[in-house]
Amino acid sequence: MELDIPGILERCSEPGGAYLPLRRRGLDALVQREWQSRGHDPMETAKRLDDSSAHIFKNRKKIRAGLVDDVFVKRYNYRGLWTAFRRSFKLPRPMRVLAGAIRLKEYEIPTPEVFAAIRTVRWGLPHHDYLITARTSPMQFYCDKLAKEFALGDPYRQFVSGVVSLMVKMHGAGVEHGDLSLRNIFCRKSPAGIYSDWGVIDLDGCKVYTEDLPESRRRRELARVISSFLRCVREEAPDIKPDVTAIIFDFARKYQELSGCNLAGSNLDARVEYLAGRVRKDQTPSPKKKKSQES
Repeated sequence: MELDIPGILERCSEPGGAYLPLRRRGLDALVQREWQSRGHDPMETAKRLDDSSAHIFKNRKKIRAGLVDDVFVKRYNYRGLWTAFRRSFKLPRPMRVLAGAIRLKEYEIPTPEVFAAIRTVRWGLPHHDYLITARTSPMQFYCDKLAKEFALGDPYRQFVSGVVSLMVKMHGAGVEHGDLSLRNIFCRKSPAGIYSDWGVIDLDGCKVYTEDLPESRRRRELARVISSFLRCVREEAPDIKPDVTAIIFDFARKYQELSGCNLAGSNLDARVEYLAGRVRKDQTPSPKKKKSQES
């Protein structure tokens, strides 16, 4: 399959396009024209991620992310010459996110608007990459926080239908999310308990193709969603014991109903079992914490 990311970036930055290329010494960026016309400076906004006024959500060795005023800023740190050298041969992650967001917008799939995708360079090597996007609405809820609600009854049926509809639409658009867990899927909830407007965030690992996804790629994403749901229910509602076989059947049947692709079978079952039992790196206790827990 052929990736369409370079083509999307080229089209959006053509004269009169939605994004303005900014290329000068130590900087390579694509900035949304409308956002910049409102008086926003992308680098000044990015630098404010280190201000005390920024509301930081993630602060790790490789990534720092948080709210700066009314926008979300994520910085990718490339420490060490070898890491920076390897990254110089790869498309900057913010550019990949931008391409994915543009394609999703074309298919009316909710995802935060990208205002700027930036790469800074020092001594000829990537130094920092920045992504500036709109923040999600307070009315949009992340699905990992709703896992207990989705575990039973009508919310479960709405969840399966809504998430599978989102996936089918996304895969038909040629977008492979790459990390389609419940923490990266959001929806709206009405006072009457109706869930709608399903969308995605965190397109760091996305791939955008010129055609829709083959079944093998679709199966991997479906398995990731199902396993994520099982883990979230286990963590948020340990008293509920989900029927794994029935859940896999429900997701696969809905996917086939909406797309015509039958993803059910031993490959899907095995992938779900593997992913559901895997422990994420950021959930693994450090040796010091583990020793404290054991004592």
